[in-house]
Amino acid sequence: MKSQPFVSIIIPTYNGGSLIEETLSSCLKIRGVSLEIIVIDDGSTDGTPERLAQCFPSIRLYPLMTNSGSGSAGRNAGLSLARGHYVKFLDHDDLIQPRGFKAECEEAMRTDADIVMSRWGVVSIDQEGRFLRDTQRVLTPPDPERLPEAILQGESMPYTAAALYKRSFIDDELWDANVSIIDDYDWFCRLALKGGQTIKTDTISYFWRLHPNSIQGRSHGEATIYERLTFARCRVYEKIEHHLASLGQLSPSRRQLLVRRYYDCLRCYCPNDRELLARMQRLDPTFVVDATCEPDPRALWLIHQIGLPSFLVLYGYTRRLGGAVKGLRRRLEQLRPAGATSGRPASAGR
Repeated sequence: MKSQPFVSIIIPTYNGGSLIEETLSSCLKIRGVSLEIIVIDDGSTDGTPERLAQCFPSIRLYPLMTNSGSGSAGRNAGLSLARGHYVKFLDHDDLIQPRGFKAECEEAMRTDADIVMSRWGVVSIDQEGRFLRDTQRVLTPPDPERLPEAILQGESMPYTAAALYKRSFIDDELWDANVSIIDDYDWFCRLALKGGQTIKTDTISYFWRLHPNSIQGRSHGEATIYERLTFARCRVYEKIEHHLASLGQLSPSRRQLLVRRYYDCLRCYCPNDRELLARMQRLDPTFVVDATCEPDPRALWLIHQIGLPSFLVLYGYTRRLGGAVKGLRRRLEQLRPAGATSGRPASAGR
């Protein structure tokens, strides 16, 4: 019988193509750590499972019969199969850093912590998978003792791949497919507020390759995806509010931070959400929109003139009107005959 692996690396994938092959290759460079690699194929249609079975015979490959529409299903399935003392979750566009990963494992062995957080990197790639120069960033997780405040202040979180989790600590924490667009943020926030022992290292554990077809990559150019992200984030904050309230840990300062996060959500997808406005009023009756949470001085002036509810109605209307104008412009562009110009004469010189 094989000995129990120290770490189970779980990777859900859907039509992973060359991205997941590079992810797996980075995992196979790890030395000095007993591990198993579990890939959950979420109904790929591009031959991913067949290629992986042929090129990476040492991995544990489990295909789901149909696409679930969410990485949550694959992570939950992988967690049920994991045998490791610790678990590392990766996406198929991540590149693990073997030295940083080993440092995580050494800290886990030394401290027996429930969560070991590391630094992580983000780099953009083009359609062919080439790294785009000057896009690399390295991020550092908050100090463990201030994780709740860091979440409520909107700071960058290590999410899933930049942390190692003790399996016994996460066995009963399933991923929520209802917030699949940011299920990693939702899941990490729940664990961060659970109260286990959390430590952090100064090494880089992985790089996330931000590519044009990813949800995050498309959110920069597609307003509907950005609004879905904002709406899902608001639902996560509501969960955090309920959790802290149930523990009696919703202090006045945390109430103020939550109200600011709710305002961020209102500002971004701007519905006239009377229920959320009432929630903000209950949490912090003294809340006033000021320059620290409203970056646009013209919007700030208008809020002070007509009030926040009226501003949100007006702002949402102008946003929708602007979107309709852009949509009409795109349709006109599609109807324009090939080779036609915009009608503006070309300049003969400068």
